[in-house]
Amino acid sequence: MVGVPRSKGCLACIQRRVKVGNLQSYTISFFVFFRCDETRPSCQYCERRGNVCPGYTRNRKFYHFSASSQHVPSRTTSPPTQSSTSIMALVTAKEAHQYATIPRASMDDSVMPGLVSKALDRQCRKGFCDFVDAVFPNIYYSYSTRVELPWFEIAQYDRGAGIAMEWGFRSLGSLQLGRVNGNQRQILASQEMYGRGLRYLVQAVRNPATVGTDDTLGAAILLGIYELMNATEENSWLLHSRGISHLLRLRGAKRHASGYGRTLLLSFRGLLVYEAFTRGEACFLESEEWRATLPETLEDEERRGKSCGLGQLMDYAFNEIAQCPGFLAKTKTLVASSRTTDTEREDLMAAINSSREVLGDVEIQILAGIKADHEGNKKESQAFFGLIPRSIKNASVKFTLQGVHSAIALLRQLSVVLVSDRSRQEAVTPWLKLGPCKKDWKAIKNAGEIARAQENTGLDSTGPQQQGSPNVWHDRIALAMGMPEKG
Repeated sequence: MVGVPRSKGCLACIQRRVKVGNLQSYTISFFVFFRCDETRPSCQYCERRGNVCPGYTRNRKFYHFSASSQHVPSRTTSPPTQSSTSIMALVTAKEAHQYATIPRASMDDSVMPGLVSKALDRQCRKGFCDFVDAVFPNIYYSYSTRVELPWFEIAQYDRGAGIAMEWGFRSLGSLQLGRVNGNQRQILASQEMYGRGLRYLVQAVRNPATVGTDDTLGAAILLGIYELMNATEENSWLLHSRGISHLLRLRGAKRHASGYGRTLLLSFRGLLVYEAFTRGEACFLESEEWRATLPETLEDEERRGKSCGLGQLMDYAFNEIAQCPGFLAKTKTLVASSRTTDTEREDLMAAINSSREVLGDVEIQILAGIKADHEGNKKESQAFFGLIPRSIKNASVKFTLQGVHSAIALLRQLSVVLVSDRSRQEAVTPWLKLGPCKKDWKAIKNAGEIARAQENTGLDSTGPQQQGSPNVWHDRIALAMGMPEKG
């Protein structure tokens, strides 16, 4: 039949440009495509992602031909018969495929080129703002009043963004519109927009002139958040997060102390810590290069009159929480080794205890700010909350304290593990070198579980494990600075 695509995959896989056959992956960390298995009535790829497979029945396509595109017979030829006219209106399958790959210009586009594209762009940017309001309201409004360039201003007024970032806005905006309207086809369209954004992002990353720009990092973050919300495959969220980490390190810490860069870092830093926990390795944000930018950041906020006590305490807490994945990884390594020296163990214990003390001070000051607000002390309450909207004050405090409490609990357990390991090493005879005993391994296991949401809930490579209402769990993990809720 004319216009039928050659691919035999389901509608969802065709929309995402997923090919039919075996697994095929690409070396670029932003790209992971998997092929449709053609299982009927619904493909297993859609089932694994938790989506409703739209099936394999395709809509017919109709092609409009203007008078100029029709064959005009010469005067010497006989007028066309009804049969020949019908044949002229048809095209071969090959020609139909060629027409299908060429975007059709609408009447609006013919009269005013770019009109449809601009309308789509405006609609999707508005949808993006609705998406932020629906999914990340607390984390967004907790920092948007402090930064120079919040996401809403970027989405509504910045029309010079790179093409990858444009498709990032469109993919999230269309995803939100599709979910609100219950429109599966709109969600499928958002997946195709996401795929286009990925292709342009890879081009930007490969280009030395654009790899370090704000737009490239912004596009990576938008597409990473899309993957978090509508994962295309099990490990794709981690691939995006790793790619964003590379871009941040390439740009350097100072570019994220203020301005656009500061907004980009705040948007994703909690998920970077969570990724480090998932991989069992240190987070690069624990390094002195990144920690040292905090004074400059706070001075910039003071100078612009956007500073607030809660915001400062959140930043101080994050500097300590960013070290937690590294503390956990180092503790496991030291306990697993029979050659650990007392100096190595004591240095790690000192660093852990120092971080725990800072987090304890942060907790005390947050509780003092809450008390002042409850007692009606307007001056202290204003200094503590600043411009943070009243509608999100409680959630901001609640989730921030959850992150602080989880971090303190983890650090306390790591200290216990290290003390236990030192006692074990002292009891071992000089000629007998034993590995960690079962009791120590159990303590390490418990330490790891504290870094998880609760017992038997692992760190999921597809993204943060949902806890409680699906409307708040992404928001919570971001405000908790990457620390899962302590069970």
